[in-house]
Amino acid sequence: MPSPIGRIKLGRLGEEVAAGFLLEKGYRIRERNYRCRIGEIDLIADHKEYLVFVEVKSRYYSTIMVNPLISITQKKRQKLRLLGQTYLIQRNIRSKQPRFDVITIIFKSDKQYALEHIENAF
Repeated sequence: MPSPIGRIKLGRLGEEVAAGFLLEKGYRIRERNYRCRIGEIDLIADHKEYLVFVEVKSRYYSTIMVNPLISITQKKRQKLRLLGQTYLIQRNIRSKQPRFDVITIIFKSDKQYALEHIENAF
C-alpha cells in the first residue's frame, strides 16, 4: 500500500519525530540535513562525550512490512562513515567521539508511530 503522504514529506516527518525524541533524551541537535558533495546526514547531535551521526529511516505501516534497517547496506554505512569524517574535518572537531546511530520509525498515522533507536548501530 503506498504512503498516504509523499516520500519526501514522510522523510521530513520522520526526521522531526526523531529530533524530538533525541531532544527528550537529552541530546543537543547540532545540525539537520548536513550536506556536502558526498551526500547527506539526517541529524547530527551532541550527547555526552559523543558526536552522534543519525540516519533516520521512516516507513508507512503496511500489512507487508520490511524492516527499514534493511536499506542500510554496507555501501550506505561506508558512505555515512565518510560523511562523518568529512564533517569532523570541516568543523575541526577533535574533542568528541563519533558514533553512528539509526532511528527507524513506522508510521500508522502522522501522530501514531513505532520508533526504534539503535545506538552505535555500526
